[in-house]
Amino acid sequence: MNAKLSTSEAIRTENNRAWRFMLFGGVGAGKTTLLHALEGNNLDLAVKSQMIDYSGWGIDSPGEYSEMGQYRQVLLTAAFDAQLILVVQDACRNETVFPPHYFLMFPQQVLGVVSKIDAEGADPIRARRLLEEMGVTEKVFFVSSLTGLGISSLKEYLIKWPEPENLSKGVKQ
Repeated sequence: MNAKLSTSEAIRTENNRAWRFMLFGGVGAGKTTLLHALEGNNLDLAVKSQMIDYSGWGIDSPGEYSEMGQYRQVLLTAAFDAQLILVVQDACRNETVFPPHYFLMFPQQVLGVVSKIDAEGADPIRARRLLEEMGVTEKVFFVSSLTGLGISSLKEYLIKWPEPENLSKGVKQ
């Protein structure tokens, strides 16, 4: 991977069409900080998301929408604009905010991200199990947005990720 590749270059497909992923996760899971780390932005600029944010490479969502069942329908609607789903699970959290098998209903590829792996009390193995219980059946990445651990692997995967049409899973886009 070319280290000088900008995120704006990375989010264009062969036919110069922008694509993006959507971040799902509970309050404080580290979604916005992860997005800033992936985009190479200053992490000090990451502030709590108050609404769905479409301004970057990824679609950022407030954790409250995940934690309050009546707002999950808003996330489902926003997910239509995403070609890839990233589910972020805080390694320090003992439980998930999503019901079992929740992410099996999405036609998009669903990746897992275990965040805060370097935090005190982190249990990345438990976090991975929680992601699996939620229905994350694809690859799981282990990251620390603050130290950068695992960020380059995730970013490289996202940059090299194929066109949505090539991942059809039997669903026409």
